Amino acid sequence: MTGAITDGPATCPSCATPVGGSDRFCESCGGPLFEVPEPTFERVAIPRPGPVEGACADCGNDAFSDGYCTGCGHRRAAPDRDEAHVGAIVLVTDRGLHHARNEDAAAAGTVTGVPGVPAARAVVVCDGVSSSGEPQMASAAASAAGVEGMVAALAAAGTTHAAVLAGLAAATRAAADAGAGLDPDNAPSCTYTGVAVVAKNQGTVQVTVGNVGDSRAYWLPEPPAQPQQLTLDDSVAQELVTAGAAADSEAVQRGAHTITRWLGADSEAQPWSDSSVRTLTLTGPGSLLLCSDGLWNYLPDAADIARFCSGQDPTAAARALTEFALQAGGDDNITVAVIPIGGTT
Repeated sequence: MTGAITDGPATCPSCATPVGGSDRFCESCGGPLFEVPEPTFERVAIPRPGPVEGACADCGNDAFSDGYCTGCGHRRAAPDRDEAHVGAIVLVTDRGLHHARNEDAAAAGTVTGVPGVPAARAVVVCDGVSSSGEPQMASAAASAAGVEGMVAALAAAGTTHAAVLAGLAAATRAAADAGAGLDPDNAPSCTYTGVAVVAKNQGTVQVTVGNVGDSRAYWLPEPPAQPQQLTLDDSVAQELVTAGAAADSEAVQRGAHTITRWLGADSEAQPWSDSSVRTLTLTGPGSLLLCSDGLWNYLPDAADIARFCSGQDPTAAARALTEFALQAGGDDNITVAVIPIGGTT
C-alpha cells in the first residue's frame, strides 16, 4: 500500500501500529496517516439586533443597558433594513412600509476545505406567520438552525439532498422550541425555504431545495435559458390550482396566503412533504433566489424577477428587488437572498 507521502509517521496516530513511510492509511485500523484539513465555516443571520450606538428615538437618552434605554425603558428599535454577505451570497431583509416589526429572517453559511466538496453553500429564508404569537422568534430560530444543520451535513461530505433534510429537521425543532414558555395555543410559527449548493465538475452545480409554506426559490439563468420557480407553495391557492382551478379565479386569489404547512410547536412532526425536496443540476451563469412573499406578492413570475438579476451584481439585484417591493406598496416584510451561480463562490 503506497502513496505520495515519503515521510509518514513511524506509527499510526490512532492505534500506534508501526507503518511504512509511504503508507497513506494504516493497515490495522484504516485510519489516515496524513493531515486532514479542518473545514472552514462562515455563517451570518439577519435581521441582527438593533444599532448599538445613537440616542433613544423615544426620549433622546444615549445610555442603554442590554438593549433597553436607561431613561424611558424602551427597547432600542431594530433598523428597518439589514443586509449581509457571505462570500458572493447576498441577504437583504426589510420591515416594509406597514408592519410594526420585521417578522422575516434569513441566514447563510459556507463550508470549505472538505475533501470531495470543493465549495458548499447553504441559505434559508423564513417568514413569520403573523397570526401566530411572536412569529419573529420562530423565523429567526428556524433560519439559523436550518443553515447550521445544512453546513454540518455538508462538512461531513453529505449530499445536498441529505443536507437539506438535515436543515429541515433542525429548523423544525428550533421553531417548535422557540415557543417554549409562550401560549401553547398561539405558538410562534413560520414558513421555510432552504437551499444547499455544491460545485461539481465541468462547471456544473448540484442544488437541492426544500420548502414548507409559501416562501419561494427561483432559478434565474442568464438568457436565453428560461427562469423557473423551483418550489410549490403549501397553500390553499396552490391546492386549488393543482385541482384545476384557474390561477386568476376568485377562490384562488382568496387562498393565496392561506398556508397549509408551517414550522412551529403546533406543526406536524414532519411538516414538509417528500415532494417538497427537489434536487437538480445547474449550469451557470445565473442566480438562485430565495424570497418571502413580501417580494413575490408583486413579482410572482420567475421571468419578472429575472429582469432584476440578469447581468447584475448580486448586491445590486437584491437591493433593486427590495426597493421594487417597497415602491409597489411594501405591505409585508421583504426578504431576498441572491446566490450567484457560475461565478465567484
